[in-house]
Amino acid sequence: MKQHTIIIIFTIIALSAVAISLLAYFISHSKKHELAPISTLNTTTTAKNQLTNGFTTKTSSTNQFNNPTTSISTYTNVQASTSNQSAFWNIDMPLNYGRSKFGSALLANGQIFVAGGYINSSTIISRTEVYTSTGWQLATSMKAIRATHTVTAFANNTKVLVAGGDTTASVQAAEVYDIVNNTWTSTVNNMSATRDSHTATLLANGQILIAGGWSLSHKSVSAAELYIPSLNSFINTTSMNIARAYLTSTLLSDGSTVLVTGGVNANKNLVSTAELYINGSWILISNSMTQTRAYHAAVLLNDGTVLVAGGGDGATSAYSTAEFYNPISRNFTAVGSMQYGRGALTLTLLPSGKVLATGGADWASNIYPLVCELYDPVTRTWSNTLMLNQARSYHQTVLTSTFILTMGGINGNASQVISSERYNL
Repeated sequence: MKQHTIIIIFTIIALSAVAISLLAYFISHSKKHELAPISTLNTTTTAKNQLTNGFTTKTSSTNQFNNPTTSISTYTNVQASTSNQSAFWNIDMPLNYGRSKFGSALLANGQIFVAGGYINSSTIISRTEVYTSTGWQLATSMKAIRATHTVTAFANNTKVLVAGGDTTASVQAAEVYDIVNNTWTSTVNNMSATRDSHTATLLANGQILIAGGWSLSHKSVSAAELYIPSLNSFINTTSMNIARAYLTSTLLSDGSTVLVTGGVNANKNLVSTAELYINGSWILISNSMTQTRAYHAAVLLNDGTVLVAGGGDGATSAYSTAEFYNPISRNFTAVGSMQYGRGALTLTLLPSGKVLATGGADWASNIYPLVCELYDPVTRTWSNTLMLNQARSYHQTVLTSTFILTMGGINGNASQVISSERYNL
């Protein structure tokens, strides 16, 4: 009996040793084949790959959704993550079409709408999409192909006005999308001027102010007009004092005054001037911005001032500087600069009152910063926040009640960015 017990004990020990060996093998084998975390999208780098200027070259890219038609090509000059900056936006579902220089709007049903844009360096599309709980779904295409156009929600965000664009067919035409019927209707009349790279601002009375832009011959225009929803048509208003393209327009707290800043003038020079649209007239502000800007961004802050940041010339220079406009004194005041030069960026006002700067390009160094920055209106300074997984400029960023979604853009290559990313509030 004792000998039998000893045999059983030795048998159990031997079987346990075999099981432990197999378990160790499978653990080792699974670690060798596990996928990299989706949240980093292979943008982190080891020290041996970092350059002395704090940037790195990305040598590979993985398509998270295994769709061979949406792979992102290799790109360079993208800011690397660092040991103290390793938190990223969350990768979300990709667009059906990688696109840049397109437009977006938040709809009444909570969905995000995007329309048009470039899908490569020369091809413009009319396709539209909506972001839903199940990802991006194709919607009815526009009547015309469009890029560098405006997309403006109105009628309590149940309709969308799309105006202008960088093609002969769209540069003077406009159309309205009805989210209930998923249909497009042309406006009764075309705009009075051909334009793309202009602005469209929804006023408190429901009208939409269209201002500036490039003409069909690629010369800046000063013409402005109003879209009247009840008539589904445009009427002329007075022209700006200065022709501008790649400008910004921001509705002030009174709901009727619009601040226009910077842009490229008719001589194709960047300008620092600004003007106000008040009761159908334009007033040139005597105090200009602290520097010339185009391809910049502006956003209304909770205290009624307007933050203006970034910009550049679209080719060889980009700015990290920022300033704010005081509507009472009608003065611009410089504030702390961003860490990175950013042209074709987005600015988003957060519920906290801070402002999120996302993406953009530093055309002087050909760097596309991944790190995003937060502006604090109390300290008037910027601080780093979460990093993008994908570099992008000429993209779109939309605020919802619970998160911010950024999508599309250009990453410095010929290919347009197809991914979208979520920043949770």
